[in-house]
Amino acid sequence: MDAIYQFGISLIQSLQTLSPALDSFMKIVSFIGTPEFFLVLVPFIYWTIDRHIGIRSLLVLLYFDSITVPLKILFHQPRPFWIGGVKQLSIEGTYGIPSGHSGRTLAVSGYLATRIKKNWFWTVAIIYVLLMGISRLYLGMHFPQDVLGGWIIGILVIWAVTKWDDAVRKWLTDKSLSTQLMIGFLTAMGILLIGFTVRFIVSGTPDPAEWSAYNTEARTATHFFTTAGAVFGAYAGYALMRQYASFNAEGDWPKRIARYFLGIICLLLLHYGLDTVFSAIAPDESVIGYVLRFTRYGLDTFWLTFLGPWLFLKTKLAEPE
Repeated sequence: MDAIYQFGISLIQSLQTLSPALDSFMKIVSFIGTPEFFLVLVPFIYWTIDRHIGIRSLLVLLYFDSITVPLKILFHQPRPFWIGGVKQLSIEGTYGIPSGHSGRTLAVSGYLATRIKKNWFWTVAIIYVLLMGISRLYLGMHFPQDVLGGWIIGILVIWAVTKWDDAVRKWLTDKSLSTQLMIGFLTAMGILLIGFTVRFIVSGTPDPAEWSAYNTEARTATHFFTTAGAVFGAYAGYALMRQYASFNAEGDWPKRIARYFLGIICLLLLHYGLDTVFSAIAPDESVIGYVLRFTRYGLDTFWLTFLGPWLFLKTKLAEPE
């Protein structure tokens, strides 16, 4: 393992000979692999392009994060700047492998490429994915094996969604609304169960003392509640949308743009407003904090999938489907 780490350090050092000239560019590239970026992108697809592709893009994103969050803790491997010898050009307090940015980018853009089926989009997606991997190395955030691990998981998520989507969708739509909501809730509870099980498994294996200045969020449970809440909100919101607010994402572009800006402003106010309010109520690492985080991220995806479309229909910014 030391030889693998040393190879990674040497590669990153070579890339960082271009620093600081490329620092800003690489940070911008890295940002477009963050959850915050997809918080803006996925609603655009769902509300203004194609709601069916949009909801699956959201699920690809959530499934990927549901897998990578516990795997990071299970593997509990360092980031390059934890070991030393490279510049720390960004901030991360979680473990390294698998790379969330790299895999998340591949999962979403790769899924979109399978649906759009245009050569130009495949080209853009491949460049996007490669640049993301390079940026994570350049910034000192990941080793090559971290990026490769994220890509492998991203490919597996695309494969699973494209293979099982029709069968799972048919199975779910045959269920009553209450059953669909219960399935969403149990899925969220399953994510929490897996997360706490993994934390228990590694609890007897402490990190090296020299990592203590960096691994500030490495084993926190907040990530599990983030993903679980978002999954439940997405499942519940989409089920309710289909029954009470089924909308057509097409239409005149002025209306599409108007509903997107209305929806995204409300979503960002909800996301960051609740963050401010909930932070004043309880710390993240507390029972109340966990519940509030689950609620906050659940409301984010619930707004995206149901409340936003409901508002668009009421304001005549979208037509029923």
